[in-house]
Parts: sequence; structure tokens; C-alpha cells
Amino acid sequence: MFNIFWLIFSYLLGSFPSGYLISKAYGKEILKIGWRKTSGSNVFRNVGKLAGTLTGILDLAKGFLAVFFAKKFGFSNQIQILSGVAAVTGHNWSIFIKFAGGRGIGTSIGAFLALEPKILAFSLIPFILLALIWNSSIATLLFLISGIFISIYYNQFQIIGIFIILSLFPILIKRLSPIVEVFRSEKKSELIKNRLIFDDDTPKLDSRIKKIIKSF
Repeated sequence: MFNIFWLIFSYLLGSFPSGYLISKAYGKEILKIGWRKTSGSNVFRNVGKLAGTLTGILDLAKGFLAVFFAKKFGFSNQIQILSGVAAVTGHNWSIFIKFAGGRGIGTSIGAFLALEPKILAFSLIPFILLALIWNSSIATLLFLISGIFISIYYNQFQIIGIFIILSLFPILIKRLSPIVEVFRSEKKSELIKNRLIFDDDTPKLDSRIKKIIKSF
């Protein structure tokens, strides 16, 4: 029974709408601007750098705390994994803001950190490199895939690999949202592909380095 309670608590912890509340404090409705999600990146770009940074830290903390205390309380590996997934799900579909939310990346990284910081560190290397030179959305997918393979190398697939695979469901489903737009689109397959890969309705093929060079 306490296992179920903890999973519900983890979902509610993940549901804490940090990006929404911080944006409100700045007089902005984050669900109506940018890409209409409470993610730290949306807050950073459309509300302010300080607001976005604070949102990112709090989003990460939600996933970290859910798993950290699951460990402290002696829950099984399975409950630790599901606690992290529940926090990500709560972040993406918060009960406090009519099941709106963010993308789940920050919260999943927080849970990842609590589960196995060493594998997280190695997995972040390709993410950082690709995010700097090309596209953070594609870098996120590479980060998750890298985490799976690195977990296999370190014989941690039963914990980290399973966590990443389960977390992929709320993360990728959120990328497709608003799903109603997918159903209404005349080019469903193209829209699904673009949202899953680029987290946008259109492909972003220009490298970030190229954009930086053009700005000078």
C-alpha cells in the first residue's frame, strides 16, 4: 500500500507547476506563449533567463527528490524507477493546471541523477556537444539513447535502461501534443515525424553554429 502512496506522491511532486507559477510572478501566461509548455526552456526564452534557470532547477529537483527519497525509504529498484517516471508524468500532465505541463526532460534528468550520476554524466557528453553545434531536441534523443547503451555497458540496464525506456513514453507523447492538431492535419505522418525528432511542426536542419556565425 505504501508503494502505491509513494508513486501517487511522486506524481503530485512532479505536478508542482514551477514554470507556470514563476511565469505568473512575472506577469506572463506561459501556456499561451512560445511553445505553450511550462518547460524551463520556454520560460527561459519567453519570460527571462533568471526565471528559466530557476524553473529548470526546480523541475530537475522534482525528479531527483522523488527517486532520492524512494532510495532513502528503502523502496525496491522497481519503485525507484517508477517514482522517477511518475514525477516525469506529473510534470508533463500536471493535475494542478488542468493536465498541461512541460516536456519532462529536466525532471527525467533529476531522476536519472538520483539513480546513477556516473551514467548520467557520460550520457550528457554527446547531448551537450550536439546541443551546442546543432539542435537540442535531437540532442535530447541522443542523450536518452546513449543512456541506454551506457547502462548496458555498466550492467545497469535493469535500472537506468528501463527507467529511460519508460520515461520515453511521456516525453515523446508530450512532443506530439497538442495531439488534436495531429488528427486534424492533412500531413499527419510528416507532422508526427517533425514533432518527435525536432519537437516542432517544421524540421530544424540549420546548425546552431551556423546561426551563431550568421549573427556576427
